[in-house]
Amino acid sequence: MFKIVEFSHLLITEYYKKYKHTNMTFIDATCGRGNDTIYMANILRDNGHVYSYDIQDIAIDYTKNILNQLNITNVTLKHQSHEFIDEVSIDLVIFNLGYLPNGDKKITTNKDTTLKSIKKMVSLMELNKEMIIILVIYPGHSEGLEESNTINDYVLSLPSNKYLISRYQNYNRATAPYIITINKENK
Repeated sequence: MFKIVEFSHLLITEYYKKYKHTNMTFIDATCGRGNDTIYMANILRDNGHVYSYDIQDIAIDYTKNILNQLNITNVTLKHQSHEFIDEVSIDLVIFNLGYLPNGDKKITTNKDTTLKSIKKMVSLMELNKEMIIILVIYPGHSEGLEESNTINDYVLSLPSNKYLISRYQNYNRATAPYIITINKENK
């Protein structure tokens, strides 16, 4: 019904509808071609700001050009790894992992830095009980499979009485991308 990125955007939209307030902060932990950044910036408009991270010059430059063309001003691009996210008041963070679409497939997200960043985001949930983490995971290549296994092990270790972990996937495609969401269990 939905491609995986379309589904992640649906999750972002529904989150925004439910928790909308002024001065929201959304993080795109992996800027890439800017699709998630632009989508979130358009949703937030005057109600918030997007911080978008990437280690590749090409990703930052590409996204900057599109933002300028579309006259989108509620985005700050950060040319650094998501492990160095320094915002603390975060409402939503999305990690669209893997490699840059139409880019060098040898440059991928890394299980160690990704895990470090996810752990940091989970710890920030204590400051905002409504925060959500969206992970778009691509196990179809070797680094992606390792990253997938590392993330799965970690999220399954989180206490179920404290966190709600959901997984969305195409059930009949073993190596297809999938989504994991992490949010606080509100009782």
